[in-house]
Amino acid sequence: MQQYSFAISSIHQFTSRKHDLYHQWEKMCNHEEVSTIRQEINSSWKRCLSKRVDPLRQQAPVVFTEATLKQKKEEKLELLRLVEPYMDQLYEQLAAEDILVMLSDSNGVILEGKATARGWSMVEKLHFYPGADWSESGAGTNAVGTAVAERKPVQVFGAEHFCQGWHTWVCSAAPIFDPVTDELLGVLDISGTMDRVQAHSLPAVVHQVDRIRQDLSSAFMTRDVPTWRAISDALDQPLAIFDTKLRVVRLNERARTVLGLRAGCTIQDLFTEDNASSLDSLHWNTPIPVTFRSLKPGTWVATLYPYHVANRLLGGLIVFYPIKVSNNSTRSPSASFHISTIITQNNEMIRLIEKAGKAARSDMNVLLVGETGVGKEIFARSIHESGPRGREPFVPVNCGAIPRDLLASELFGYEPGAFTGATAKGRPGKFVAADGGTIFLDEIGELPLEAQVYLLRVLEERAVVPVGGTEPRPIDVRIIAATNRDLEEEIQRGRFRADLYYRLNVLRFRIPPLRERKEDIPLLVRHFLLKCDDTGIPWVVEDAAMDCLMRHSWPGNVRQLKNVVAQAVFNAEDHRIRLEDLPPELVHSADGTTTGLTKDNNESAPVSRFNYRKVVNREVLEHALKMTDGNVSRAARLLGVSRMTVYRKAKQYNLST
Repeated sequence: MQQYSFAISSIHQFTSRKHDLYHQWEKMCNHEEVSTIRQEINSSWKRCLSKRVDPLRQQAPVVFTEATLKQKKEEKLELLRLVEPYMDQLYEQLAAEDILVMLSDSNGVILEGKATARGWSMVEKLHFYPGADWSESGAGTNAVGTAVAERKPVQVFGAEHFCQGWHTWVCSAAPIFDPVTDELLGVLDISGTMDRVQAHSLPAVVHQVDRIRQDLSSAFMTRDVPTWRAISDALDQPLAIFDTKLRVVRLNERARTVLGLRAGCTIQDLFTEDNASSLDSLHWNTPIPVTFRSLKPGTWVATLYPYHVANRLLGGLIVFYPIKVSNNSTRSPSASFHISTIITQNNEMIRLIEKAGKAARSDMNVLLVGETGVGKEIFARSIHESGPRGREPFVPVNCGAIPRDLLASELFGYEPGAFTGATAKGRPGKFVAADGGTIFLDEIGELPLEAQVYLLRVLEERAVVPVGGTEPRPIDVRIIAATNRDLEEEIQRGRFRADLYYRLNVLRFRIPPLRERKEDIPLLVRHFLLKCDDTGIPWVVEDAAMDCLMRHSWPGNVRQLKNVVAQAVFNAEDHRIRLEDLPPELVHSADGTTTGLTKDNNESAPVSRFNYRKVVNREVLEHALKMTDGNVSRAARLLGVSRMTVYRKAKQYNLST
């Protein structure tokens, strides 16, 4: 529960305290030293004096028109829906006393209120209603504004108010903080005249705010499943939480001791410049992998999870993963395949990743189904590395690439001299190489029937007998199989054993083709650009080129997209990918049409909803800032980009913000 102090502790203090406070207020107005004022009130008075707030003010300024207030409330709709039941409870308890219940935004502007008709009439002349500014700058010391400034519950009694207009009032308010980032979301306030409000109004509002915070925590765990899953799955990993200013505000002990991180550092301190800028271009709508640059390269990678409340970005979570190297695995030492690093913002893929995360923690057989090039091996590696076998071998086997007569010896090994051409020492085989870890049987539908029989025996007995041998060797292997075929149809045609199918098809995941998740194309393009070019110079994909990529049907799926990006990087100049840098067969799509954009008309073309990068030049930005009186947030909304993009572009063009 938040800590606070009372303005009055009992009704017996009422009269003496009232007169003493007024005397102290008069001394403050005359710039004399005050003595019996609580510390938080004295600090607030000094802030108000420095801001030249008029102590004789009788009305708070109204800053929102009715239309603007409606828009602000729509932006805060989720928060209002969550808080309103608690406001109703307070109102029902206190309505007989003509007490008002108010909710402000994080700046102290009133958004919503509950009051009787008599209560509204009492405050109408004060402008204590939705749309009015009750920050300290607007209304001096008061419970709402001072709770915003002090970031703690506040009770303000009588002449403790800086402005004379509200000296007959007692106000109690508590700030509402986001449970993850500690970002201030708003302030809940109870106000009434001095003859009606009791001291217990402050603990009453604090109690309701504590309940609101609990609801926010529950909503976070329910709504932000990928982020919550990352926290749950990575409790032994270094974790950091950052706010809207990209500052790290919280760390776990592993982030401090293993990585040497400290609160207050920024995203730019931790990651490469291109990584940090990608947060803007993606608008933080989806988890993205980044490269951690503070330690020896190739040691750690990280995933950033955006975090929203009430349609407002409040920051995010950073989960760091060590890059594991297995001597028995064929993967590159620099690769990282944690399940949370799969790049997507497609809802079906996100649900699939959630289920795959659960599968990673089990030891059941997995069957991955999907077209060629959708990323079945990446999925398999991610499931392996995210589970308890993650530090053990991952052995991939392409069942369709091994000659039929060598298949049994490749999979199960052979004894010395087992057949003509066998080595004198024999060979253990892929299953033995995967002992303790995972074997990935890609293109399982290509496996001959005779090899299927042997595989079924291995699954049943958990042991292998090498070719030419007689003694079984026990193995502990998890099996992940993959296919682009319809195995049930293969069973009907007599080309695949039903009993083997049911052994493998314990956990089944269908990976959708790229044409069903085209919103992932811009994310994947950026990822492949970073992979293809290690200069650190940002890449720009012109709208015509991105539009062409979005229109293509991608029969080769993600693998084909990766190859196209590599070819475009080879053809491009000045780190800018144009339409002509793409393969001709891609530009002239299967239906014989082109994207309709050319290099000459690209800049004047209408903006696609899948734009990879907003076009914000100096003239456009200067005009937007002028229209919004230099307000960065409003300029960003006007341009349809993030605030960080406006800041970065303004710095690039030497524009003041």
